[in-house]
Amino acid sequence: MPLTKRNTYKITNRDGMEMNTIVNQLTGWIDYLKNIKAEQHEEFFKTIAEGKWSKAAIIAHIFYWDRFFYEKRLPAMLEGGTLPSIDASYVEEMNKEADKYAHSGIRLSDLINKAIKQREILVDSLKDQDLSQTFIINDNKYTLESYVKGEVEHDQHHLKQLKG
Repeated sequence: MPLTKRNTYKITNRDGMEMNTIVNQLTGWIDYLKNIKAEQHEEFFKTIAEGKWSKAAIIAHIFYWDRFFYEKRLPAMLEGGTLPSIDASYVEEMNKEADKYAHSGIRLSDLINKAIKQREILVDSLKDQDLSQTFIINDNKYTLESYVKGEVEHDQHHLKQLKG
């Protein structure tokens, strides 16, 4: 079986230690998306179970969250700032927008390409950052590393749904 080259970025913490594991896990989402076949199009727009999202909506959900992380969270995180908490109504609204977008008539290939591009932007923005950088949310101190680990767990949750 031939080996395929995988995007691997060198990310270090403040002590210069490599953080490749975290980034490799973030790029696992890209690997999954690149392996979706065009003939699966119809399947991706059906709900995965009664009352659940479709696979396309899950992809749009991750795409929206990646964009939110990159645009709304990451700048303040990198400055060591205090970030506002996110209330449940904001989360629900963003999730509804992602679901609506997934079922707006967009082609699966276009949705996948946008999701890949957004994840690549996010990963590229992290590759030279100090993941031990701290910031505050709700009076709690976090590191960029711990936040990224949370994003990886979020990916894993949804990948389990998509593959199930």
